Amino acid sequence: MEHLYPEPQIYENSLIALTMKWTKKLSAKFGKFNKKVKKTIGIGNKHSWRILLAITVVLGAILIGRPLYSIISNGIEISRLEDEKALYLASIRRDSTLIENLKNDEFLEQYAREKYFMQGKNEQVFIVE
Repeated sequence: MEHLYPEPQIYENSLIALTMKWTKKLSAKFGKFNKKVKKTIGIGNKHSWRILLAITVVLGAILIGRPLYSIISNGIEISRLEDEKALYLASIRRDSTLIENLKNDEFLEQYAREKYFMQGKNEQVFIVE
C-alpha cells in the first residue's frame, strides 16, 4: 500500500519522531481495546440494536418522564383551580346582586320572611313542609 505522502526524514531523537512513535503505540493499544469492547458489548451482533433501543427507551423514560408527569399534574391542577374560580365568581355575582336587592326595603322584608321565617306585628307564621 502506497502512502500519499512520503515519510518525512526526521532525526531519531526529535520531538516529532517521539510523538509519531507514541501515536503508533497508542493506536495499536486502542485498536486492541476497541476490539475487546466490541466483542464484550456485542456490536455487530444481530441483537445489538435491541440493546441500544432498550437503553434509549430507559434513558428517555428517565429524562422525559419526570418533567412530563409534572406538566400533566400541573395541567390537572390548573383545570381544577379554574373550575373553582368559576364557582367563586358565580357566587360573587349572586351575592352582589343579593346585596343590591337588600338595599330595597320591600325586598329586605320579603327576604327576611322567606329565609328566616320572620313575622310582622300581629301576624302568625305557619311553616308547611
